[in-house]
Amino acid sequence: MDDIPSVVFFDEDREAWGYSSPARLAPCDRDRRIDAWLSAWIQDENLHLIRDRASNALDPVSATLYFRARELYWTVTRALGLGHLHDGSRVRISRPRPRPPSEFPPAHGFSLPGARRLFIDVTPTHRFGGRTGIQRVVREVARRAPNCGFALPVVIENDRLLPWWDCPALPSELSFAPGDRLVLLDACWGMAGEYASTIRRLRAAGGSLVTVVHDLIPLTHPLAVSPRMRAEFREWFETIVMKSDGVVCVSRSAAEDFIDYILKHAPFGRSDLRVGWWSLGADFEEDDRRPVSATTQAIFAEETPCFLSVGTLEPRKAYPIALDAFEQLWRMGVDARYLIVGRPGWQSEALAYHITHHPEFGRRLFWLDRASDTDLRFCYRRARALVFPSIIEGFGLPLVEAARYGLPVIASDLPVFRENGGRNVDFVPMLDPRAMAEKIMEICGRTAERKIAVAPTWDEAVDSLIQLIHDGAYQAGARIATSQGG
Repeated sequence: MDDIPSVVFFDEDREAWGYSSPARLAPCDRDRRIDAWLSAWIQDENLHLIRDRASNALDPVSATLYFRARELYWTVTRALGLGHLHDGSRVRISRPRPRPPSEFPPAHGFSLPGARRLFIDVTPTHRFGGRTGIQRVVREVARRAPNCGFALPVVIENDRLLPWWDCPALPSELSFAPGDRLVLLDACWGMAGEYASTIRRLRAAGGSLVTVVHDLIPLTHPLAVSPRMRAEFREWFETIVMKSDGVVCVSRSAAEDFIDYILKHAPFGRSDLRVGWWSLGADFEEDDRRPVSATTQAIFAEETPCFLSVGTLEPRKAYPIALDAFEQLWRMGVDARYLIVGRPGWQSEALAYHITHHPEFGRRLFWLDRASDTDLRFCYRRARALVFPSIIEGFGLPLVEAARYGLPVIASDLPVFRENGGRNVDFVPMLDPRAMAEKIMEICGRTAERKIAVAPTWDEAVDSLIQLIHDGAYQAGARIATSQGG
């Protein structure tokens, strides 16, 4: 097994020159391999950027005119207070957005004294949009939480707490009362300062703060994210997460990682911090009424088995491992298609270029970077299997979504995938394209068969989240208090 390639490094001509063994590893060795993979990815991205700049270099006269024009643009925009357009001082620009109309009868619990209300913050999703990853979780919870009668999605605007739903029966502005709980469900790192006064008002009124932690990737594997995100995430973790009354993780594996991290690296937190976990839902909203795109239908028009990957193009998703596996099969004459559904993310330019300039692109390799929910459901129903080569995950939502459609899965052997994967998953060693190719070929040789798995619905998932917070039934608080002498 020592000759099987796993972590692959590339030189300037994308020629592989280094490998490491895929043997089973201890967690510390696993982390070292992940860091080596991420480092190689960043190196490849930087080489791509250098080559791209060299190929688009301007002649001296054009270059001089370009730089003079750019200097003028910078000077004028700074003078007008618009320097963030080019200097990176503000990555995400917030604009007022209308709140959606109410889709449910108003929650009567919000008018009752002592109702111990749950305010579920959805501010980032409301401001910046998005329907994948964390935004999907936020939208599904926001749609269902009010059914319990005492939970309401809220947004922060100009330091005011407002109902997310635009409903005449709800107050125009909300205030905290004793026993209320503010649940920070959304991806609010990068906005930590905006929450400070809201949290102070919550504390002063006798309320409590609960934070949902989706993963700790920026802390445990900083090479997987941008430097700016690392800094923002750390600030959020230290000023909000570690000052919370309760933390809810999206899986037991994520909760165990969280507890291990704070016991080793964050002794400054609350000694009475309670930690729990819940499982995400497998179904996703059916509101998208658009027809399936012609491009998506064309990919599945032939009988050739098509394998599917779902997720943003970014280093931790390890798409080159899956692509390497399919390239091995194509060289062997195996006729299989590979479809990636996901938007380009951080450090993905070289991968996007490699995909779109691949000899098989448009023939046996496909990429949908703007697929609708309707397109994604179509893909889940018609793909032969889900290929999930990711090396770091807090949950792995495509895994349970695939289970709902009975779609077989080939996934990296990660603890969280073992937790959520069920029986219809073939696990392969992390960063091992040959093992993945063998599983793909094995599935190609099977009769296409779907075994619908029992996967939690979002109604069930939201009920369990609300019950956990409402009852205070955190599963792991005692371990932290004991370990910290609390």
